[in-house]
Amino acid sequence: MSPSEYLYRIKQAVNKTFDKFFMKEIKYPDSADYMADIKEVDISEFEKYFPNAHSQAAGLAESILHHHFNIFGIEKDFGNPINWHLDPKTSNSWPLKFWGDINYRDAKSIGGIKFAWELNRLHHLPRLAIAYSLTKNSRYRDEIFEQLDSWIKSNPYPKGINWIMGIELGIRIVNLIYTLKLLGDEQPLARSQRKLIGDFVWLHGKHLYRYLSRYTSGANHAIAEALGLFAAGLCFPSIKASKKWKLLGKEVIEKEVIRQIYPDGSSFEHSIPYLQFILDHLLVYYLLCREHREYCSPEVEDRLRSSFNFLSSILDKNGNFPIIGDDDDGYLLKLWLGSHNNLISLLNTGAILLDCSAFILENARLDQKTFILLGNGSIQKWAELRKNKTGSKQNSRYFVNAGLAVIRDNDQGKNILFVGNCGPLGLMPMASHGHADALSFWVSVDGKPMMIDPGTYVYHGGGLWRTYFRSTSAHNTIKIDGLDQSKIISEFMFDNFYKILDADLKENEEGYLWTAGHDGYMKIKDPVFHRRNVLYKKREKLIVIDDHLTCRKSHSLESFYHFHPYFAVTRNGQYFLVEGGKIRAKILVDQKWPVREIVKGCLEPLLGWYSPKYNHLEETYTLRLSSKITGNESFRTIIFLN
Repeated sequence: MSPSEYLYRIKQAVNKTFDKFFMKEIKYPDSADYMADIKEVDISEFEKYFPNAHSQAAGLAESILHHHFNIFGIEKDFGNPINWHLDPKTSNSWPLKFWGDINYRDAKSIGGIKFAWELNRLHHLPRLAIAYSLTKNSRYRDEIFEQLDSWIKSNPYPKGINWIMGIELGIRIVNLIYTLKLLGDEQPLARSQRKLIGDFVWLHGKHLYRYLSRYTSGANHAIAEALGLFAAGLCFPSIKASKKWKLLGKEVIEKEVIRQIYPDGSSFEHSIPYLQFILDHLLVYYLLCREHREYCSPEVEDRLRSSFNFLSSILDKNGNFPIIGDDDDGYLLKLWLGSHNNLISLLNTGAILLDCSAFILENARLDQKTFILLGNGSIQKWAELRKNKTGSKQNSRYFVNAGLAVIRDNDQGKNILFVGNCGPLGLMPMASHGHADALSFWVSVDGKPMMIDPGTYVYHGGGLWRTYFRSTSAHNTIKIDGLDQSKIISEFMFDNFYKILDADLKENEEGYLWTAGHDGYMKIKDPVFHRRNVLYKKREKLIVIDDHLTCRKSHSLESFYHFHPYFAVTRNGQYFLVEGGKIRAKILVDQKWPVREIVKGCLEPLLGWYSPKYNHLEETYTLRLSSKITGNESFRTIIFLN
């Protein structure tokens, strides 16, 4: 820890001590006269493009009126008034005491904190505003302010779980602002409503300014908190502290965008789901700056453009992608009413803002979130870009910063996407959102993920499940002596980081050759070096995987291949058949693997599971191969895709 970080943490500790022992009842400034500078978004043509929007919005709004919410797949009534401290999975409630004294990592006593925090992000308030905009049902508008009042009364500062993490405050501020943008000024706010909004923003801004995440505790939290500060300062200029909020928020965002988004467009956390989370924030920052004629550094647009190019390269034609790293289903805004693919949405929005048709995926349609962010004018602009888009992306590329080798083949009526992973374990010093997945890969055929990264499932309190989904066994790679490539030491920490060596992607006469090695097993008593060469033969549509193990003594090996639940895996003689719909593939494994088993939904040990999103779990097929070697050995696997 640097001296400056040490001093900053001392300052925060002093703030906590003051808040706990000396802060009495909060004295709000006279906020009834706060004037918000909110730019209304015009979605009057929303139903023309989304004909089911009226019924969808009304259905969601009625559930919200009855305080019935879906939290990570759990249907739950939160009571009347809403219990803002409820864990919907366990039905336990978090204590209302000083936020710094709450052990939010203690999932055993109450539950995983993410389940309780999710409702408090207030994603549902913009949905109420959408419903009001489409139906003009005043109950939906009134409910927004009733819930804001309920939230403030139920979270008396500085008590409760909802003041623990600044990221949650930042997200709440942005959702409130977009709620107001969607409500518009057709019906002026009452004095009591203005005071309610002013108090809410003032308290959130005050806390964020004093407890902003900095230094090693930054990452995606820093950008979310900074956006909340910036948006509060920008959109509520009559608040006395608004100027310093806006300046600090802007300073952090424009510094963090260079740190957190690599030149190739990937994330420094080496997690694709967390990249989309950060891009949501940067897009809103970019939009707010544009709407308010606020200066935005060119680096922000440059990194946005790089990231959209990166995403468009690793998504298949239907918007599927390898779930590399953690995925907690985290969003800044949920501006949609039905099904939604947020990466397709990001690319749609990016295409319109940056005037680049290449970002639009082959099978994409204009999504509701893009429409709501950009308003009525987005329809014509998107249609023009879609019309002018020429063919599918044909390029293959190695993204150096991400450590991802992308091989794309759209010839002969076949649409094949291979993504090889030779990126770092994660962000130092903990690799909080990394997985032990060196030299793993992902394959999509004709817009269907076939060989996959199984996902994340849950965070706090996940126990063996959390460990499994981060482990080497849960990825398409090789495990040696029953050890992970790097040691998992807690729910968000690794030890003995592996290093990737000599990674490269080259085109040759046959197709593409991806090569890489890692030193994760060079630290054991008899060091083992694993090198993987993957040759994609374009004409034959097959993938040849050569695994080379360099060592001197005896070791046990396991090799894993995980498949999407859409596909069934069976054995037919020397081949393993992979079948799903009209897609057929077969796999030929090396005879030097004496043990070959197809596993599905195994509980001991955990194997054959897939988590498409947070708190969701499905059985799926996994091919497990095992062998013992003494000294150097090589294994070949051939995947026939034609």
